[in-house]
Amino acid sequence: MGSVWYQVFPERFANGDTRNDPDEFGSTVLPWDASWYDTSGEEIEAAWNRRLSDPTVFRYQPSTSGGAFDGVVFQRRYGGDLQGVVEQLDHLRSLGVDGLYLCPVFASRSLHKYDARDHRHVDPGFGPYDPEGFLETFRAPGDPYDETTWSWTAADRFLIDVVIPEAKRRGMRVMLDGVWNHVGLDHWAFRDVVENGKRSRFAGWFDARFDDNGDLAGWSGWSRANGPLPEFLQVSGDINAGAKAHLFAVTRRWMDPNGDGDPSDGIDGWRLDVAAEIGRAFWVDWRKLVKSVNPDALIVAEIWHDADAWFDGTAFDSQMHYPFAFAATSWLGRTPGFGTRDFRTSLGAVNGRRPAVDLVQMTLLASHDTERLASMLSNPRDVGYDQGATRGDVWSGEYDPEPPKAALERSVLGAALQTVWEGAPMIYGGDEFGLPGADDPSNRAPIPWLSGGDVSVRDGYAGWFKLREHPVAGPVFRRGATRILEHPSRRVLAVSRRLDGVRVVAVLNSSDAPVRIGPLLTRFGLREWLAVLPQTGQLQARSAVAWVSER
Repeated sequence: MGSVWYQVFPERFANGDTRNDPDEFGSTVLPWDASWYDTSGEEIEAAWNRRLSDPTVFRYQPSTSGGAFDGVVFQRRYGGDLQGVVEQLDHLRSLGVDGLYLCPVFASRSLHKYDARDHRHVDPGFGPYDPEGFLETFRAPGDPYDETTWSWTAADRFLIDVVIPEAKRRGMRVMLDGVWNHVGLDHWAFRDVVENGKRSRFAGWFDARFDDNGDLAGWSGWSRANGPLPEFLQVSGDINAGAKAHLFAVTRRWMDPNGDGDPSDGIDGWRLDVAAEIGRAFWVDWRKLVKSVNPDALIVAEIWHDADAWFDGTAFDSQMHYPFAFAATSWLGRTPGFGTRDFRTSLGAVNGRRPAVDLVQMTLLASHDTERLASMLSNPRDVGYDQGATRGDVWSGEYDPEPPKAALERSVLGAALQTVWEGAPMIYGGDEFGLPGADDPSNRAPIPWLSGGDVSVRDGYAGWFKLREHPVAGPVFRRGATRILEHPSRRVLAVSRRLDGVRVVAVLNSSDAPVRIGPLLTRFGLREWLAVLPQTGQLQARSAVAWVSER
C-alpha cells in the first residue's frame, strides 16, 4: 500500500540505444534535443509525401490552428526505449519511487502504442536491434490461445530479463498497461478479417459488419466508426470468447513468463485502459485469472469518475484517481477561488469508504492525457480539469505553456500533498523537472535529461516522496488514517495521519502569503514533538512542513 508510482511514456522517456530508433515511412526521427515547436523543411516535405501516398492515414493540413507543427508532430519519433528506462532507474529511486508504470510497450505503429499490432511482443523499437523480431510482430501466432507456443523476440527478453529484474533489484514493482478494449488496424487478427472477411476465424472477435459477399464493410472503433482502433465485440458485458481467451493467454505470458507457477519473474500488476468501457462480466473472470497467477498483483483501472462501484472485490483494486487530481490541482491554484473546504468536500465524496481501496488509489496530479502539471498551474481558469489546453490555444497566445517560478513552487507543493494524503502517489515522467507542456502532444515531448529542467523542483519532489520511506513517518503516510484539521485560512490544508500510536501532521499553504502555524499546533495540543521531518522552518507562501510524534 502507498507505493510511489512513476509513469513512463516510453517513446519520449529516454533513448538508451540509437540502433533501434524507428525507421519507417510513417515516422520522422528527430534528435532528442530538437526544438519542440520548430518544424524543419525536411519534416514538412516528409509530411507532404506521406499525404500523397496515403491521404486516408496521413492528413497533413498546415492551415489548422496549430500550423505546420500540427501537421507533423504526431509522426515524430525520438527513439525512447527500454534501455533508456534502465539507465534512469537510479534517478527514479532517488525520487523515492518504488513502482514503475509503463505505458503500452507492445508492438504498434504509433508513438503511444495504444493501437497494438501484437500483444504477444514488446515493440521491437523498445528493445535491442532485431530486424527478425520486427517481422515476427506481423506474423500470426501459432496458437492464439496457448502462450507456450509463442516465440520470444529480443525486445521481449529485454523486458523480462533486464527491465523487470533491474527494477525489482531496486525495490520497484513493475506495472504494464493493458489495452483490452481495442487494437490497431494492423493487429494480426484484424488484418486476417480485412483479408478474409466473414470467412476469417477471427471475424467474431470484432464488432464488424460484412456485405452480401462476406467482405468487411465496417467496424466499430474506439474513437469513431471505421476508425484506427477496432474494438473487440462485447456481448452481455463480456468480450467475444475467442478474443477473451487470447487476452487471457497474453495476461499469463507477462505475469509468469516461464510458466512455472512462480510469478516473481513477471510483472506485478496492470493499469487498464478505458476500463469502464468493457463489461463487468469480462473483468470478473479476468480478475480471477490475475489473482490466481499472483494474488498480490495490483489491478488499477483508468476511470476518470468515481469508480466505487467497481471496488467490491470482483473487478479492480483501485483507479487512476482523477477525482483526487480534480480537487488537488484546483486547490493548488488551477481553479480560481477553490479553497480547502472545497477540497475537503470533493475528496469526502470519493474517499473514506474502504481503507483498503483508499490506500492503493493512484493519486496522480497529471498524466500523459493531461497538461503537464506546472503548465496547468500557470494557466488558472474556471473550466474543468484537462480542458482548454489545445495546440490552437498555444499558437493563439491564449495559453502559456512555460511555467513561471510560482507555478514550479506550486508543483512541489503538489508533491507534498500527494505524499501526505492517503493513496499511492503517481509522478508523470518529467513533471519532477517542472517541464512545460499543454495537452497532447506537447505533454509528451522528450524529457531533456542533458539540459534538464528545474533542479529545485526535482529536489523538492525527492525530499517529499522519500518521506514515504522515513522509518517513523513512512508507514503512517502509506497506511495511516487521515483527518483534515481545521485552519482559519481557506488556502491552508492541515492533514493528520495516524497509525499504531504514531501521528504525523503536515501543514500545506497554497496561498501567496505566509501563515502562522502556532495557533493550529496549540489548538490541537501539538506541543511536544519527538522528531521534525526535513521540510522544516517558518511556513512561507506555497510551502509545507510536517511533524511526527509518538504518543
